[in-house]
Amino acid sequence: MDIKRIFKKDYIIGLDIGASSMKIVQFAKKEGGERLIKADLREIKPVRDEVVRGKEIISVLKELFRGIDIKKSQIIVSINCPETAVKITKTPYMPKPELREAIKLEAKNYFPFPIDDSFLDYEILADTVEKGVRKYDVAVSVSPKATIEKYLSLLKKAGIKPVSFVSCPYAMQKLVEHSYTEEGKTLCFVDIGKNTSDFFIFKEKTLIFSRKIPVTGEDFTKAMTGVLTSDRGKTELTLGEAEKIKKEIGIPPKNEVKIIDGKISVTQILAMLRAPLERLAGEMERGFDYYREESAGGMIDSIVLFGGGAALRGLAKFLSEELGIRVILGDVLEGLKFDSAAIKEKDKVSYQLEFAVGAALSEGKGLNLLPPEIKEETRKVVKRGTIEAITTAVVLVSVFLYIGMKIKLNNFEKRISVAKMEFFSLQSKLKKVEAHYLSNKILIDEPYWEDVFKEISNIIPGSIYFTKLGMKNKIIKMEGIVVSEKGQELLSDFILALEKGIFENVRLVKIKEMEKKRQNEFELKCWLD
Repeated sequence: MDIKRIFKKDYIIGLDIGASSMKIVQFAKKEGGERLIKADLREIKPVRDEVVRGKEIISVLKELFRGIDIKKSQIIVSINCPETAVKITKTPYMPKPELREAIKLEAKNYFPFPIDDSFLDYEILADTVEKGVRKYDVAVSVSPKATIEKYLSLLKKAGIKPVSFVSCPYAMQKLVEHSYTEEGKTLCFVDIGKNTSDFFIFKEKTLIFSRKIPVTGEDFTKAMTGVLTSDRGKTELTLGEAEKIKKEIGIPPKNEVKIIDGKISVTQILAMLRAPLERLAGEMERGFDYYREESAGGMIDSIVLFGGGAALRGLAKFLSEELGIRVILGDVLEGLKFDSAAIKEKDKVSYQLEFAVGAALSEGKGLNLLPPEIKEETRKVVKRGTIEAITTAVVLVSVFLYIGMKIKLNNFEKRISVAKMEFFSLQSKLKKVEAHYLSNKILIDEPYWEDVFKEISNIIPGSIYFTKLGMKNKIIKMEGIVVSEKGQELLSDFILALEKGIFENVRLVKIKEMEKKRQNEFELKCWLD
């Protein structure tokens, strides 16, 4: 019996709550590995009032989780805000309890913002030796307590209890490890969100550098809402019109001559988008300069774009021409096993699911930004569940034997623990397991067990029950417990009854008084007539 499976979750859920949309992926745990069975994206209505926005998020959460068995799911949430970050650093070797305290003290030097009101976690990536000095390569993650508590409150109101909170850089790390690792290659990943954009550089599977970029998808939309003056007069687009043009037209070719909706020319669109596009390219170039300095001239092999802002038509081509590097639109389904019906409108969604997929691929291990008291509570539940699983397994094996021999246990003693009594209610559900268990025990040259069971069930007293029954070298071995103050007398009568039936030469091998004096363990050996 695999004890771990008793409390094992059947599904892994990755959830990404963004500024303008919410993304979810659901993986089913299969023997051949996890398989994506659901992926969905829902827009969040743009509202300024935080209370109204909170209600909108809760409503969208409930929609996304409709039809999902939450109790059987392990839920990992990717979180993001300007002060949620990961830093890769080196620390001197020291015992683990001291390391945590040392990182807490040094963390203020890792991040360009105060961390006193933040939750912190770390993960040892490698144990190395540099110039004879032992060191740890460590990933340190932080996020404001206010952000964590806000997420927890919203999820609780939606009836969702996560096992882990991971930062976006850590989620991206897991996605890269699974789907984008190229031997000897250095890749750049850029997520362009509505209010924040994230920039990552990976050398194969290793996160080298990450930072926030002050250019977002919202900047492209706002850039097209300014007042324009032409020979047709003044023109001003609404945010809705600008968003539509951004998605449908994008960055137009330089020499194209066309009027959109009778209001604005493609030349004017290009002129308005030029400023945020050049800022984006400039910020990315700054990141590349940092990498070149840190790696003594290392180069970026390619750039992968993710996020809603990556949908801007022509963006990949523009950045490729500006930076002189290959740029492609990301696809989180690359390298994943998934059902054909798992995702709708794949081409419009797959490049926006990277943080949700990365969170799920973390499987709740490693960096976890949940508050310490919640993580401790989770560990206690797991430990308690393991003990219960072991107890359950031991008792269930005994129950399987009772079922197979069809022995009535109406006179089972009250002093047997309450836990065992509760497990007897599972008898009907465990018949198939018992049958499988017994079939593995039967040897080719064993007798007809049905006859043996009938014989034993007809003569066994109510105070005697078996814990083990088997046959080796044509000798039947019976082990069990007699629950009575007259245990030896009952065993003697039972042995005589066996010898009068299909058994011969029944021998009492051992009898041992248990802690409870009314119980004795025994072992019998006998031969079939």
